[in-house]
Amino acid sequence: MPEIDNCPVCNTTCELEFGLEEGAGAESEREISYATCRTCKTRWRRKDDPVIAGKMIYEKWSCRIPDTTINVPIIGWSFKLHSRWCRWVKLKERQLPVGTAEDVSKEKQIVANETLSIKKKGFQQYNVVLKRGETLRGEIHSDAPVNIYFMDESNFKKYIRGNRRFLPEDGKDDFWEGSIEFFASRKDVWFLVLENEGKESVKVKVYLYV
Repeated sequence: MPEIDNCPVCNTTCELEFGLEEGAGAESEREISYATCRTCKTRWRRKDDPVIAGKMIYEKWSCRIPDTTINVPIIGWSFKLHSRWCRWVKLKERQLPVGTAEDVSKEKQIVANETLSIKKKGFQQYNVVLKRGETLRGEIHSDAPVNIYFMDESNFKKYIRGNRRFLPEDGKDDFWEGSIEFFASRKDVWFLVLENEGKESVKVKVYLYV
């Protein structure tokens, strides 16, 4: 399975490629993960923080004046001049919530550290197809308590119709922050619902992977 992550600019899911670092100030032997977003066209990369384990740094490729390759046909070689206007520019950082960067990068990421706002008496849902035996894991950090429900599609339809007789497979009430985990007992489309029963909107950070 190819490794994926979300674009640090528009949050579109991208498939990562691997190669050696390039650009002004590059270390030619350093291998990096990079991608070009199909939505916003940003060329971006992520790399491990050299100091803090599990911390990822996201950068975009800034190219105001392109690099130039000079060919020397007489002796049959060429060399590349790196422009100081052609370099990687830092966008953001993300601390992986569990394990090490190597551990979690092997998993299929669903949501990569997204921050969302849930209106009062509102909700936000994510849906993912899980095979039997797969586990949806992640981290939730909220500035006010939220209810968390895991449910199948039929119960999610009851929920959005306002039928409080919906039966979640699992859930937590008045959840602020911490790890979440849901084990799929069968192959199905499963819904994670974040519900705000409060009188004010809440901001929630979400990181999910399978």
